[in-house]
Formats: sequence, C-alpha cells, structure tokens
Amino acid sequence: MIIFSIKDSGIFANMRNALLILVFTYNISFAQVNVKDSLQSVSIIGIGGGFNIPDGDLKNRFGYFTSIHGIYLRKQASGLMWGCDLIFYFGNKFKEGNILQSISTPQGYIIGGNGTLYEPQFFMRGFSTTLKMGKLFPIIGPNKNSGLFVLGGIGFLQHKIRIETERNAFIPALTKEYLKGYDKLTNGILFQPVIGYLHLSNNRLFNFSLFIEYSFAFTQNRRSYNFEDLKADSKKRNDRILSIRLNWELPIYKKKANDFYYF
Repeated sequence: MIIFSIKDSGIFANMRNALLILVFTYNISFAQVNVKDSLQSVSIIGIGGGFNIPDGDLKNRFGYFTSIHGIYLRKQASGLMWGCDLIFYFGNKFKEGNILQSISTPQGYIIGGNGTLYEPQFFMRGFSTTLKMGKLFPIIGPNKNSGLFVLGGIGFLQHKIRIETERNAFIPALTKEYLKGYDKLTNGILFQPVIGYLHLSNNRLFNFSLFIEYSFAFTQNRRSYNFEDLKADSKKRNDRILSIRLNWELPIYKKKANDFYYF
C-alpha cells in the first residue's frame, strides 16, 4: 500500500487544504501447480446425471428413473475426501396402478369441472442430499491426484407421486390440497456407500468422475391422510436405490500467490 499527497496546484489551487490520495493497486500472479507429479489439495465442483434402479420397497412403486445432480468434494493431498451433494430424481415408470380409482370412471378417467374426461398420468419426483467422507487411492489414472475412491454418506431422501392431466385442466377433485392426499409424500434418513473413479487431467481441461452408489433409506409416508386407503399410512419403508452417476468436474487448485505493487 503506497500513500502520498498531491500539493495544491492546477485544479487543486482553490482548495484550502492539501488533498490526500490513497492509491492502492494490487496485482496477483499465480504460480502454476504441478498436477502431474505432485499430490495437491483441490476443491472439486461437479455437475452430472445418473441412472437409478429402485430396490426394496421403492421398486414396488416406481420403475427405473433418471437424475441430475450437483456435488462438491474437497480432496486433501493425503487423499482424504469429504463433501456434499444434491440430487433431483425424475421418472415415468409408476407401478401401483390407478391410485385415483375412488374418483375415476370405470375406464380410469377423471371428470373435470366442465364435464370433460381426462386421463391422469403418474410420475416419480424426488430428491436426496448427503454428506460424504472417504479416501482417494491413486493406483490408476494420469497422475497422483486421480484414482479410485471410496466414500460413505449420510443424508435425506424424499420422493412422491406427481399426478398430471392435460394442461390447464380444472379438476375440482385434484386441486392442490386434495393432491396431498394422493401423492404419498415419503421421506427419511439415508445411508450411502460409494465407489468410483476420479480423473483429473494433467492439463486440467478434461476432468470427470464415474461412480456407483447404493442408497439405503428408512422412510415413511408423511401425509396425515391417504385417500386411497382412507386412513393414514404409518408403514415403515426400506427404500433402496442403485445409482450410476457421471460427473463433469471443475477442479479448483490452491495456487501460490506473488504480490506486486504498482504506483
């Protein structure tokens, strides 16, 4: 930081006191890290998609479904890894039949407010979030910062049935509050082992991860009343998901900084 004064002259001639000006110019030059030959601590931000196969009680309700996700991981030079993720699930394979049977015609249609018949569609929607911790083993890959990793996670899983009809259809029996009696909103605690491969390229341009995870979730219906059964659903569920996920990764390496001051 450089401090200096400019004496009264020119445009400052009419000023009573001297004007003190602080000039602070800061330039940082980053030294390049050596990804290829040395172990580095790195923060990794990833986005990607996945393919998910339901198991346990979940497979009785939904077929396979896809997902999109974001993940943050911190890899220490020692290989220790920790982070968190957020996953959104989307599916159109519903197995429980017409859960709107009590308000449907014998052919399975719903009667709208104007007397029009509508055919309902059922979808899977959900999300999960987990905290993860584990270790990287640099036994394969282009450098010491890539390799196989093993993680363990704990978090939260939620899923429900999304009911859709034709756009702009007005169906009194399926207004927002009534839908809560049919959507079977379910959630609970989640445990998750993960095994995968992390690839951080030497030129830092081509970075990805591929991993398999198996989720064990202990869940329960959270609605106070289920219209299909005409009572609350208090059954404890074991929802499981086998997932294959692919990420594009953005590694952020810690860089040594040299400070230069100009004035």
